[in-house]
Amino acid sequence: MTRLMIALGLVAGLTAAPVLAQDAPTIADTDGNGLWSMEELKAAYPSLTEETFAAMDTSADGQIDQAELDAAMGAKLLMAE
Repeated sequence: MTRLMIALGLVAGLTAAPVLAQDAPTIADTDGNGLWSMEELKAAYPSLTEETFAAMDTSADGQIDQAELDAAMGAKLLMAE
């Protein structure tokens, strides 16, 4: 029974992900460093503020990595426009 519940949870999560991803704009990593700068994110999210970027940048390195981006999306700091 536990395996069935885990399997159903995984299937539900995997099928919901493409639907959620459709709402998010593509964020171009224009310099190819695997991180996103304020400018790169602002191209996809024009209303992004410096305050929101700073809140997303938990490592305070001036760049957003994938984990920080995922956390920001989960916290709804970034919303599709």
